[in-house]
Amino acid sequence: MDYGNRIYELRKEKDLSQEKVALVLEVSRQSISLWETNQASPSMDNLIALAKLFNVSLDKLVGLDKSVETSNTSEKILYTISYQDDQKSVYRREYNYISSSKDLMYCFISLFLLIFALALFLSVLKVNLEVARVLLIIGFVSILISELITPLRIYLNIKKKTRINIRYKIDLYDTNIKYTKSNSNKEEIDYKLIDYFVEHRDYILIYVMKGITLYIPKKDSEGLTDFLSSKVEERNRKKPFWYNI
Repeated sequence: MDYGNRIYELRKEKDLSQEKVALVLEVSRQSISLWETNQASPSMDNLIALAKLFNVSLDKLVGLDKSVETSNTSEKILYTISYQDDQKSVYRREYNYISSSKDLMYCFISLFLLIFALALFLSVLKVNLEVARVLLIIGFVSILISELITPLRIYLNIKKKTRINIRYKIDLYDTNIKYTKSNSNKEEIDYKLIDYFVEHRDYILIYVMKGITLYIPKKDSEGLTDFLSSKVEERNRKKPFWYNI
């Protein structure tokens, strides 16, 4: 059964951390994470313990209670997307293209170091041998650093984002979007706050004025592009300048 999402939602409703739940059930935090991402299933004893902890019936916990409604009973969820970070997803959505001003900054730093190294090499022709050696060494070090900046940043960022299991849940309603990360509170985003969205091969990226970028895997979002076009009609033509590079 797919009750990982129910465990996650009920835990967040009770404002409990994975560590707290694990302590009460006398299991590891990793077990809670595996249950919530449907990579493992809790035993019947653990299900009963979870139901008692969350103060719900066992039927409601496993999704058999037909009276269970969404948290927003006045509005129907039109799209719901849940996914968890892994190394491939972080790389594909963030490094197959330049997606932020920070990425541009690192590119400019690398370019500056390369130009600096080239200038040093050219200046070697006009100085004595001892100075030329120093300039060549500095030039080679600059080239090495410039070549390592981007892959090192990618490696560190991917390690940071996959060090803990982060689960994303995005619910799209007719009037707003509700966005939740497993380690933060739920955010409500009005469509008026969406600056623009960009469709890529694997992801639809929604850029929000508040500085949030929503990554929606295309495999879970059939028809979403047309839906967003109707909601962000005046803004979806605005594209970051690097999109057409």
